[in-house]
Amino acid sequence: MLRLQKSNEKYQIYSSDRYIGTVQLYDNPYHLTNCYLHLELKELNHSIGASLFAELKKITHRPLQIMIDSTETSTLAFLTASGFECRRKCYEIEVRFTDYTGGKTSLPLSHCQVGDADYMQSCQLLFDHYVATHKSINPWTADFQTFCSTLPNEVIYVKKGNSLSAAFIEGNEIAYTCGSNKLDFEQFLHCLVSAMFSQYETICFECDHCDWPMMLLKSLFNVHCENSFDTYVLD
Repeated sequence: MLRLQKSNEKYQIYSSDRYIGTVQLYDNPYHLTNCYLHLELKELNHSIGASLFAELKKITHRPLQIMIDSTETSTLAFLTASGFECRRKCYEIEVRFTDYTGGKTSLPLSHCQVGDADYMQSCQLLFDHYVATHKSINPWTADFQTFCSTLPNEVIYVKKGNSLSAAFIEGNEIAYTCGSNKLDFEQFLHCLVSAMFSQYETICFECDHCDWPMMLLKSLFNVHCENSFDTYVLD
């Protein structure tokens, strides 16, 4: 017999009146379709997983989402046995010039800041891409202006006719990239990397496996990523 008892912002979980842990439900104000979970379980009993999450869905009336490190294999097995699916794998990467598989490339790069027309055009391109790639994970539910407010203030970009390639930069971090033409974008990335290594010893970025611009950036380096930070969803 499974029983959930609310205590402050958490639910205490009992199996046959035996306490087995807690679960916290919370929202991301930018992604309100799914309800987020934080699990603190003393044991991972696969026989009660499906029942536990079914009870939580009765409370939330929404899909459930959990963010977890790929090294937590026991919890991952518990989640998948309970019906969760991996929707996104995020890699944290830091590279040096010696990791770069391309050559030094020069192309005139433009810079813009918040308030510039090209900055807003870059924001719109990134927003459209972000909305499309997160639709099957947990859709963006806030507005465009809110999205823009979360971005770094500096953009490095190249415009070629109707083609735009852009990167939102903060120090040595490439926070976001976007491109309207893949061939132009790949050339842009080589120039961006060359320019940044002229300023910094290392470059860091995060990339989701479902985000082609950032995965293309990752492919320019000889790096092997065993671990990732993953998103699991139960519809």
